[in-house]
Amino acid sequence: MKIIGIGIDILKIKRLKRIIKIYKDKFIKKILSKKEIKKYKKKKRKINFLAKSFVIKEATCKALGTGMKKGISFKSIEIYKNKLNKPKINYLSKALKKKRKLGVKKSHISFTDEKKYAQAIVILE
Repeated sequence: MKIIGIGIDILKIKRLKRIIKIYKDKFIKKILSKKEIKKYKKKKRKINFLAKSFVIKEATCKALGTGMKKGISFKSIEIYKNKLNKPKINYLSKALKKKRKLGVKKSHISFTDEKKYAQAIVILE
């Protein structure tokens, strides 16, 4: 296994609540894809779903070595769960091009959320 990139992110959930209070759906549409918004609307703990998506996407961009620039945005990355309920990354548009350019074969995600914080780490190999 050759590690190509590692990214980590942490978010104070209280901060995210304040942002949503101000920008409401506009912010949610900036962070989540249409597929993710459908899942978000069904969740009881919406803020936790959004926080996990946010930190995973941020960590993924850091692992790619780009951050949120060079055409890569939150919508360039979708988070979904496989049959075993394990989180996976679906790379779209410029994020997919960057992934292919780097030769990424596997993406590993670990995340946690609790009352105050959400955190994720992404390892690309």
